[in-house]
Amino acid sequence: MKQLGIMIDMDRCIGCKTCVVACRNHHKIVDHEKCMPGEIPYYIRVETKCSGTYPKLRQDFWVVPCQHCKNAACIKACTAKAITKDPATGIVHIDRNACQGKGDCVEACPYGVIQFDSEGGYAHKCDLCNDLVLAGEQPVCVEACMTNALTFGEKSLLRMQADARGKEVVKKLSAMSMTYVRTPAAAGDAP
Repeated sequence: MKQLGIMIDMDRCIGCKTCVVACRNHHKIVDHEKCMPGEIPYYIRVETKCSGTYPKLRQDFWVVPCQHCKNAACIKACTAKAITKDPATGIVHIDRNACQGKGDCVEACPYGVIQFDSEGGYAHKCDLCNDLVLAGEQPVCVEACMTNALTFGEKSLLRMQADARGKEVVKKLSAMSMTYVRTPAAAGDAP
């Protein structure tokens, strides 16, 4: 099985959240009239970490979408069998019509990326813009990224691209289908 995913270049990501906004708009997951700050749903979020000591500081930003895990905990937790992994693409899907609204998948996800629509009674999440991918296009987060920090493709090919660009894979973050990369730290640089 091939695994589609996104390579996130932490040297290029500036934490602007354009990918988050593009995703929300494409999937129409925000009711702009009713949403309150802190309660806005998302399929992708931006995290940050500052490291080092002055004057050698480093601030990393990275996006966290659904990781489309190899052995997804959400699939195991869903007793309705509404969550499946496509063997052709490796994309994990939630069938809203089959979802029984128990929310077990939300609790099971170690990345906290599954949303629950209480009005509709179903779980939903990033599917790497499967509708666009099937049409030969890229996910909207990749298309909208102003700094070209996001690259979409087959995981094994993305890792080869990272190697060709002299980037190191951040193994701690890259355990699943998303590949996080950055330039190797030089001696004396912040970690």
